[in-house]
Amino acid sequence: MPSATTKRSRRAAFDDEDDDGANVVQASSSLRSQAHRKKARISNGTSATKSARTSRQESSSGSEEDEVMQDPEEPSATQYETLRDAGFRHLEHTDMDDQRATQRLMNRPQLLGENQVALNAIIESITCINFMCHTRLHVELGPLLNFIVGENGSGKSAILTAITLCLGGKASATNRGGSLRSFVKEGQEHANLIVKIKNQGPDAYKPHEFGESIIIERHFTKSGSSGFKLKSVTGRVISSKKGDVDDVVEYYCLQVDNPLNVLSQDNARQFLNAASPATKYMFFVQGTQLEQLDQDYQLLQETLESNETRLLSFQENIAYLKEKSEKAVKLRDALSKSAEMRRQSKVLVNQMAWTQVLEQETLLQQKEDAILAAQEEITRAEGIIGEKTRILTTIDDKVGDAKKALDRLSQEEGQFKEQEEEAKSIYDEAKTLVQETHNQERDIYQLLHDADRKVKEYENKIRQEEKRLEEVNGGALAEKQKELEMAKHDVEVIKESQRSHAESSSRLVDERNDAVKELQGSEELVKQKRQDVSAAENRLRTASQNRSDPYDGFERQVPQLLRLIDSDTGFAQKPIGPIGTFVQLTKPMWSSILEKVFGGSLNGFIVGSKADQSRLFGHMERLGIQNCQIFISSRAPLSNLREPHERFDTILRVLKIDDPRVRDLLVINHSVEQTILIADREEGEHVMIDGRPPENVAACLSFHDKKRGWGLRLTNRGGNIATSPIQPYDGKSRMKTDDVESQINYLQENLEQIQAEFRQLDMSRRTLQQAAQRCFQALNQHKKQATNFERDLRNAEARIERIEAELDRFEGADNKLQGYKNDLQEAQNEKDHYGNQFGELSVQKQEKNKEVEALKEEWKKAKFAFQGHRAEIAKAEDKVKRFEETRRVALVEKNQAYETLEMAKAGKVEAEKSKQEQAETVARYTQEASSIAPERAYIPEGETIRSIERKFESIKDQLKKIRNQLGATEEEIQERARQSIEEYREAKKNHKSLTSLVDELKKALMDRLRKWRIFQRLISAHARTNFNYLLSERGFRGKLLLDHQQKLLQVQVEPDETEKRNSGRNTKTLSGGEKSFSSICLLLAIWDAMGSPLRCLDEFDVFMDNVNRAISTNMLISTARRSVGKQFILITPNAIEGRAAKIDKDVKIIRQVFPFSRHHTALGTRTNR
Repeated sequence: MPSATTKRSRRAAFDDEDDDGANVVQASSSLRSQAHRKKARISNGTSATKSARTSRQESSSGSEEDEVMQDPEEPSATQYETLRDAGFRHLEHTDMDDQRATQRLMNRPQLLGENQVALNAIIESITCINFMCHTRLHVELGPLLNFIVGENGSGKSAILTAITLCLGGKASATNRGGSLRSFVKEGQEHANLIVKIKNQGPDAYKPHEFGESIIIERHFTKSGSSGFKLKSVTGRVISSKKGDVDDVVEYYCLQVDNPLNVLSQDNARQFLNAASPATKYMFFVQGTQLEQLDQDYQLLQETLESNETRLLSFQENIAYLKEKSEKAVKLRDALSKSAEMRRQSKVLVNQMAWTQVLEQETLLQQKEDAILAAQEEITRAEGIIGEKTRILTTIDDKVGDAKKALDRLSQEEGQFKEQEEEAKSIYDEAKTLVQETHNQERDIYQLLHDADRKVKEYENKIRQEEKRLEEVNGGALAEKQKELEMAKHDVEVIKESQRSHAESSSRLVDERNDAVKELQGSEELVKQKRQDVSAAENRLRTASQNRSDPYDGFERQVPQLLRLIDSDTGFAQKPIGPIGTFVQLTKPMWSSILEKVFGGSLNGFIVGSKADQSRLFGHMERLGIQNCQIFISSRAPLSNLREPHERFDTILRVLKIDDPRVRDLLVINHSVEQTILIADREEGEHVMIDGRPPENVAACLSFHDKKRGWGLRLTNRGGNIATSPIQPYDGKSRMKTDDVESQINYLQENLEQIQAEFRQLDMSRRTLQQAAQRCFQALNQHKKQATNFERDLRNAEARIERIEAELDRFEGADNKLQGYKNDLQEAQNEKDHYGNQFGELSVQKQEKNKEVEALKEEWKKAKFAFQGHRAEIAKAEDKVKRFEETRRVALVEKNQAYETLEMAKAGKVEAEKSKQEQAETVARYTQEASSIAPERAYIPEGETIRSIERKFESIKDQLKKIRNQLGATEEEIQERARQSIEEYREAKKNHKSLTSLVDELKKALMDRLRKWRIFQRLISAHARTNFNYLLSERGFRGKLLLDHQQKLLQVQVEPDETEKRNSGRNTKTLSGGEKSFSSICLLLAIWDAMGSPLRCLDEFDVFMDNVNRAISTNMLISTARRSVGKQFILITPNAIEGRAAKIDKDVKIIRQVFPFSRHHTALGTRTNR
């Protein structure tokens, strides 16, 4: 489709192209959007345009009397102007340009025949309602040349004013009023203007909406309101926006604001008659659109500079957007990771569903395996029962043998004790004899000392006698001899007494030893009985105190331990204990014996597992509890206890036990179900020893027949009879009793009985003590008598010696001396005798010491033998305990085997039932899993529902953390990332586009400025040449002087062809007609360079004479006909018919009459001549 711009282009001023290869075409700008704009536009009201219009209005509003207007002072050239003008080098060859323009003009073909009517952009009619002086004015216009004639005041100029205002022009541009309200007819409130524009052909404006005509209507009121309506040919309102009206006007390049396009009356008068060179230049550049193009290019330069500034900010913005997009991409990547994690969580959900199925299938397989295992367990338990039965029988035999050996050792204990006591007694006697020998040795030593003194005395006497014999001789013999006989007789009596005294010594020693032994035995019994009394008192006191404190018989930390157990939630099963608090004795008489039999078991606790045992032991260690055993209970209570006949009381039958685990413990550890209680020893021995023991009886407990409070344990295993004593329990009672008062009464009676026995034993001890004292006194008296006998014997012998000495004095000196010598000899012999005795006693003492040491060793051996025997008894007891423990374990294992058998049978039934239920569960789980994941999910090896759940929870937590960190939803993050990337890409694209635009703008600006200079040069040359050509129509010659640098346009005209001067006359020197003709030539020369389809001129011939008016009119008609498709509207108050020789059918003459004479109707006539 050919563009309107091309269609509206004026014909080239020359046939051939110029040197620059550019045709002189319509001047137009393409800086605004080109949608529905095929023709050159007018600028969109920039500051430059406003300033130009302002200057134009100021110039047009100047006084008409001023022939010469002062040129404004030119400011210094801007950078744009310097770039635009390029030093005006393109205007340096005006002669050559004029020559080329002249050649083009001369070669232009002359139009012969009818003018061509345009298919669009033609104003078909104008309607004015209440406008200016018209109530209603309707004018139909021809498509080509229109002459509107009429007298002054008939409203001719209102038509041009209506065209300007209706097509969007400003009221001030008409020079007929300052505002729209001034155009409303007097007495009316509103006015309407209607312009109908032809809209046909292939380049019509939106023909599908408007049709073949476009109707533009503008209405305004006295109040100042104004509006537009854009209608189709049918009258349908298409738009009411002024911008749409501007689009239509600009599309068709009507240029109603161009002062040379619609030349109003005032502008025509000023341009044709009173314009200065600067004003003419302004009209020239405005009419030829050079100014509009310049303003557009200046706007382009400003846009270019603005875009270059934007490029700098774009770089910073791109960096910011890049960083923003990178962050958004990271968030999106994190979100992608979370999406992957969500997909993984979906897989995990499927795996969890099918893992549960797999687990249930595994459980089903386990159920099936459990059935097989239960059957195997039944078979194994039956085998274990048989084996444990045999083992238990063997262990029972071993327990019997061990107890028999223990009983034998217990019976032999007395013999070893007697041997030890006898060896000790012999040792003590030997030690006493050693002491006596030591005393005798001391006595002999004294005698030896006396004999030595005697020897020394006799030696001294011999010396004195020898001395006396030298002095004296003479003594009474008979009396001394009689005295000597009596003295010897006394000696014999004393020796006889010594012999009889020595014979009674051994008897007294034996009596003393017997008395001491009996006394020691009695004291031992008294001591033991005193302990029994103390123990009985303690038991009675404990029983009385236990009324208020059931834990008094245990360690003092036990209540604190129980509180710890209650508060500790870490036990799988709460421990129970102390065991004694769960045992109640129905027969208090057996309390002491059973307390001793149960021993430390009553202090113990029962737990359900090894872990609970360790936990409880830790509590005991922290509290310092030591004498407290911890037992682990069996898995199930014992059943099928083998008990003796009901006529026998057993330990179990005299007890009330609160917890079955306590009962099982006492059964296993102490065989309480098979230990019978018979108070009388003889009856117990009769039951256990006379014949075979009763069935299911392992032992019998009886009271000691001699030791009050003691007990006896009677056993008979395969004929091996054993009796072992049981000492009474001397601690505080640990078992409960159902009748506390009865127990206290029994203990009180027992205490009184023991106290009576103690008093009897104490009386017997005192009797024996007195007898022993008498024996000691008799023995001591006997020893004193022996000492007296020895002293009397020594005195008697001394007396004999004295008498013999006196007799010696009567026998003469020699005899006395000889007697002294004999006495000395005897004394010496006595000394030797005592010396020998002392030596013998020393030897005897040493031998007796050795004997004592040997006896001491024998006593030690007997003592060690007794201790060894006691150790053997302890070993035997330990062996019995070990065998009993083994029996207990075997019994537990046997009972457990029975329990296992029953449990296995029950487990098999339960397993079969559970298998069926599990099969149904597997089917249900499979169905539920299939609803989640139809296909069975692959479960990695080693994965479980717990591990998968942990992974799922981990991914879930990570997704939650990611959401918290991201701070937005997935859609927001995706949208944010998309927007950020799009913004970044758009910014880069815009930057690239802007960079490209800047480059293109620079290139376009330089290219357009180059073309603008070419257009300026060519349009100037065309105007100059055409101006001369038009002057030559009348025989004038002249020049059009264009000074673009100074912005001046001067016209020189020489009306006289004969005048030979080169320079023409100034227009001021021309006549009015010549001046008007010259101005018409100038106007036509400029019109010929314009591209608008509309030419309007008001009162162009006012100052012309008839000759010039006719020439000018014909010149206008000729010029109009050369302007193909252009519409001309020419207004004149003068008639046309007589002066225009070229009027044809393309010329329409519209006659305008006074408004009051046409009854609101405009009549037009067209004359074809």
